[in-house]
Amino acid sequence: MRRSEVRWLIAVLALLAAGCAPKLTTQQALVEEAFRSCQPQGPSTKLERVERDGKFSVVGKEGEAQRVHDCMVRFDQTERLGARAAAPAPATLAPAPKAPPLQASRLPGTWRGTLTLPPRSTGDSEVASPATVRFTVVGGTLRWTLATGATASAVAADGSAMVIDGELRMTGTVRPGSSRPPADAKPVSVRYAGTMVGERLEVTGVTADKQVHLLSVRRVE
Repeated sequence: MRRSEVRWLIAVLALLAAGCAPKLTTQQALVEEAFRSCQPQGPSTKLERVERDGKFSVVGKEGEAQRVHDCMVRFDQTERLGARAAAPAPATLAPAPKAPPLQASRLPGTWRGTLTLPPRSTGDSEVASPATVRFTVVGGTLRWTLATGATASAVAADGSAMVIDGELRMTGTVRPGSSRPPADAKPVSVRYAGTMVGERLEVTGVTADKQVHLLSVRRVE
């Protein structure tokens, strides 16, 4: 066989091999997107395994891996990724206290706690601010507002909410809450998903520009 023919054959075999390479399923691709958004919460965390149906596991320092795992699960709920991701919690962690299923009728009132903005990149630090969430019923629709303390990273947000199968879903718009926002600051849409953990409402949100919000509040009024 002439040398030119050998080269052609090798090229064809290379193309066939590339065509047989396994491709990510939609669920796997969405899990990787969730990991990229949540990994800054635990820089030591690695995505260890992603199965074709979307089940995954992460490894890293105990507290960091748990934060990333929980964020990814809530990211899945918020973005409606489809199949629920499942990963075993480290054996040394105590299970979260169980609470009765959340009901919409329990929400109207004032809730106070903390809004945490995780680091967006390695080297940054998380920012935690006092937060107040108010739920009201307007025209038969459950509405919510969010305001944080007067800091450089203060935010304000509002929108509508509903409870589906015991889980809180909130959609709306978030914007800078400081009196002097940056000139290029614009409102962005946000989606939250949350559940009751003991007496606290634990909520994770993702903005349209992929910023993660961690909201932990307790009813005060």
